[in-house]
Amino acid sequence: MIGRPSFDVLVAGGGPAGSTLATLLTRAGRSVLLCDAARFPRHKICGEYVPPSALPIFARLGVLDEILLLGPRRPVGMAVISPDGTEVLGRYAGAARGLSMRRLDLDRVLLEGVRRSGAVVLEGTRVQALQRPAEGGFEVTVRRGAAYKVLRARILVGADGRNSFVARRLGMRRPEPRHRKWAVMAHVRGARMQGDHGEMIVTPYGYCGINPLPGGLANACVVVDRGALASVAGRSARLADFLRERIHSHPPTRARLEGAEIVAGPWATGPLACRAARCVDDAVLLVGDAAGFYDPFTGEGIGMALRGAELAAEVLEDALLRDRTGRRALEPYETERRRVFRSRLWLDRLLQLLLKRPRLTDWVARRMRRDPSLADLLARVTGDTTDATEVLRPAFLARLIRA
Repeated sequence: MIGRPSFDVLVAGGGPAGSTLATLLTRAGRSVLLCDAARFPRHKICGEYVPPSALPIFARLGVLDEILLLGPRRPVGMAVISPDGTEVLGRYAGAARGLSMRRLDLDRVLLEGVRRSGAVVLEGTRVQALQRPAEGGFEVTVRRGAAYKVLRARILVGADGRNSFVARRLGMRRPEPRHRKWAVMAHVRGARMQGDHGEMIVTPYGYCGINPLPGGLANACVVVDRGALASVAGRSARLADFLRERIHSHPPTRARLEGAEIVAGPWATGPLACRAARCVDDAVLLVGDAAGFYDPFTGEGIGMALRGAELAAEVLEDALLRDRTGRRALEPYETERRRVFRSRLWLDRLLQLLLKRPRLTDWVARRMRRDPSLADLLARVTGDTTDATEVLRPAFLARLIRA
């Protein structure tokens, strides 16, 4: 072990979850190394929407002012357009607003915050192998270009996304075969947005999200079953044709996006859903999408990644203080994560069942249009300013039926 760089925590992945966790632990006095296979800034397939609940976390990280200086769009809520064209706008409570900005910019700001905190940041550095030495912790082999290096850490954190190398290599991944959705995303210019909010348009093939971005751009993303992409995956020109065809095939998307110019992308990714068999093991913990992801319809991905990183930071700091890094010491993170996110995950699954039933989706949209307070409540839930249990209770269904 002599001569090998050693850290309290090695974080694999520099997205919102990994960057947040690295900053919090470094501020607490821990030695942290964060590595990511990409070089920043880089594009990331994402709805590029940040819920209102994330703003206090950005403030705690010391990056909120820098983010606001970039001029993000500030959505007041989210509109849902059902298959028959019924439009429902749900507004956040009071003055609450979300953020819409390119992930390229958001991730750069968060990673700069990691550097300012004092952590070591290695871009263009991929985790290649993991070993558990007899004395505990991890030996992590990383590759940067043609060079290899072995690093040692008391705790390893997998923050490396849905296809997490850490989760797969350590047997912490569980298949999610029942929800095999893929996303095709592009930045476009010339979208005809209907207001200062994002839009989710339910379509015969799945759904299309349109999110306004700074500089007159919009994020256009269609989510479809995997089979729909069989003939075009990996071919950029065909992906562009696929995206245009899906947009043109449904009147509400055509009204907003026909003729819009693709200025970046398109890109495809999937399957979107993944599940961790467990989020902790001896000296290892998963955060962000590596810990599980279901579907992007509600736009909660970034918010959940940030909050999950805060939960992980609390447990890791306690474990390091007590010099107990085994699975039992880290299990409070999994328990708390399950408690905090359980109702949201149930809502995600319920919404997916709804979206598979166009007539029922139309019925719900019409009821919410008659009683906008129902749509506002759903928006506050997806914006993470109200607990999801509020729309899972029988009282919410009763109000919906009476509307």
